[in-house]
Amino acid sequence: MDVFDALARERGRGRRVALVTVLAVEGNAPSHAGAKLVADATGVLAGTLGCSEFDAAGAALAAEVLAEVAPVRRRLEFGGHGRERALELFAEPHEPEPAIIVLGAGPVGRAVADVATTIGRRAVLVARGGDATVRDRVEVRADDPARYLLAAPPGPRDALVVSDHDAPWVDEVLRIALASDAEYVGMLGSRRHVPEALRRLRDTGVPERHIARLHSPCGLDIGSRLPGEIAVSIVAHIVAVERGRPGGPMRLEPAAGPGDARAADG
Repeated sequence: MDVFDALARERGRGRRVALVTVLAVEGNAPSHAGAKLVADATGVLAGTLGCSEFDAAGAALAAEVLAEVAPVRRRLEFGGHGRERALELFAEPHEPEPAIIVLGAGPVGRAVADVATTIGRRAVLVARGGDATVRDRVEVRADDPARYLLAAPPGPRDALVVSDHDAPWVDEVLRIALASDAEYVGMLGSRRHVPEALRRLRDTGVPERHIARLHSPCGLDIGSRLPGEIAVSIVAHIVAVERGRPGGPMRLEPAAGPGDARAADG
């Protein structure tokens, strides 16, 4: 598999990977400038730097940059074969594609995951079971939502949507989600249910700065009623929050004509 295809595939699966590139070769080394490999913390996933020895060195450098979350440029020397050999390598970390993670597989939750794919987002639907009929591009995880978040913490570009405010796991999930790095945490709920959920969070000691991050009811006020309409409002709200926009209409007021100006003067 081409290294760039592998890079896109792994990022699309929600995995952090590193791309390692040979910048220069010194001595009689079985490599060339431009050779590349993709690796994660477990080892090489695709590509080669020329031989197993170089690949092992590249994988070790990849693990280092993934731990430090910063690119590295380094000259590595290799002994043996009667003469000195060296590679100058550049390794850069690549974060997963930003995801919209839906917790709970109710009708609205499934619709949110589907809409997320239409705007090119990685979509993950997490639920213990039940109906999880969604588009092929949605990643479905049959797991306890709280356990999933602890095992795969969301990143700073991810959005979380709790789609079932009555589920028994909601309070625990909200505590984990609001303490995470997720850029957006939203929960479906009526104006009657939300205050009760907030009270429970405060009663269990959740800091106010965490509670203030919760968008609930979530979504833009577009008068949505059906699951698909609600999903559109939620995904639009996620994008608005990411872009720092209020989410209002973009309509410009028409410029006043000469007649309007005279009426205003009179």
